[in-house]
Amino acid sequence: MLKGVWTFGLWCIVACILLGCSTHYQWTKSHPAYRIPPRDDLAVVGTDRAFVLIRSAWFAKKLNISADSIQTKVTTECAKLLTDELKKRYSRLKVVPSSKLDGLPEESLKLDQRIFIKGKFPEQGVMVADSSGNIPKTILIVHEVIIGTDLSRENYFDYALIHNEGPEKKTSNNLTAIASYTLWDNERQRALFSAVDQVERPIVKISMGDIEELVRDIATQIQRNLDAGAGL
Repeated sequence: MLKGVWTFGLWCIVACILLGCSTHYQWTKSHPAYRIPPRDDLAVVGTDRAFVLIRSAWFAKKLNISADSIQTKVTTECAKLLTDELKKRYSRLKVVPSSKLDGLPEESLKLDQRIFIKGKFPEQGVMVADSSGNIPKTILIVHEVIIGTDLSRENYFDYALIHNEGPEKKTSNNLTAIASYTLWDNERQRALFSAVDQVERPIVKISMGDIEELVRDIATQIQRNLDAGAGL
């Protein structure tokens, strides 16, 4: 009996190694009603508050920017660039002031059994106006964009791992950006599509231009995911 148990256990281990037992995540989630992705007409909110720079002292040294100003300088430039890049992809892009979400509680949105994104969403029964006073049909809510080196989105969005402290890194191989966002149905007040994206670029000689290219990659990935989430 005991021998049979050990044999079964051994086979399980072998099967796990051969088939792979790593955790598989679902990084996107679509509402059943999401069938048509935005084209030219889209609004965006949150870019000016979404960016966070990890390892700011490392970036300050590499970019030769004061440690006191590195966080503000990089995140401000990245926020403006992301908005500009989205405008290239959505020609009639409108900006909703982030103040429209002030005072609202932070909520959690479940993507799969272990992946949750946190962010602020418009109130039920309230359609949000853009900076011109118009009511956009859909709003891209950018919850957070984390810029750093050799990051893994699992460590930030898997609730079972978020309290784990990673080892102190002495070398860096890749620039990483992790973006979480939701396409919001402004007319019916519901999330049409949500995702957590991760993009990377190898570090050769770090410059602000490298970070800018990373932000462009984010904009491209957002557009691809919004299309894919609608089944295109």
